[in-house]
Amino acid sequence: MLFDLRAKGRRRFVKAVYVFLAILIGGGLVFFGIGGSGTGLLDAGGSGNNTSGNSYESQAVKAEKAAAKPGVTPAVASAQLSNATRLRFQAAGAGFDANSGAYTTDGQTQLKLAAADWQRYLATVKGQPDVSLAKLMAQAYAVGALTQPKQAVEAWQIVAAAEPGSAAYAQLAINAYLGNMNEIGDQAASRALEGLPPAQQTTLKGEFKQAKAQAKAAAAAAVKRAKQNTPSGFTPGG
Repeated sequence: MLFDLRAKGRRRFVKAVYVFLAILIGGGLVFFGIGGSGTGLLDAGGSGNNTSGNSYESQAVKAEKAAAKPGVTPAVASAQLSNATRLRFQAAGAGFDANSGAYTTDGQTQLKLAAADWQRYLATVKGQPDVSLAKLMAQAYAVGALTQPKQAVEAWQIVAAAEPGSAAYAQLAINAYLGNMNEIGDQAASRALEGLPPAQQTTLKGEFKQAKAQAKAAAAAAVKRAKQNTPSGFTPGG
């Protein structure tokens, strides 16, 4: 997994990244002077309202079935899958605890179904994908239930292409660094820093540095675990 939360100090950093992302999506990033819109992790979750979750899920199922009907046009399928993705994300939010940052088993299942609908949506949509939906999926791919950094970066690339500002490029850079996609991260970081006052550049560079350090630590921990799990005297290929 991308994040190994067992190591000392890592949970605090990961939580900070998620809060940073949630602020960007749900309430706008005052630091950059840029407003945000759409439903974020903290907006969609924390209620624990299973009734709402079940309602969203049933609506999502209907949308998925509508998209799969024989003879349905690509435009209709795309619209239905977009709706299904958003509904699945909202259903997952009913099982999200904002305090612990954890999803229930049902919530994790809904996120995975949202990801499946999103990928089907991308395969059918013509032109620019729904940016607000890309923001939701950027969050979904970053959390422990999915933890798919490549897909998170792809979602942020959609957002940055439509909203080419410091906030979007900063998130693209951070997620790229966390996924060890440093070339993409460096390009996005450069765009994120353009035009910012020196003090804000310094703060943002610190965020980028932390993301790189987190990815490096996670990779080192993975290598260490692999060595510990290798039987004594075992030689690869031997």
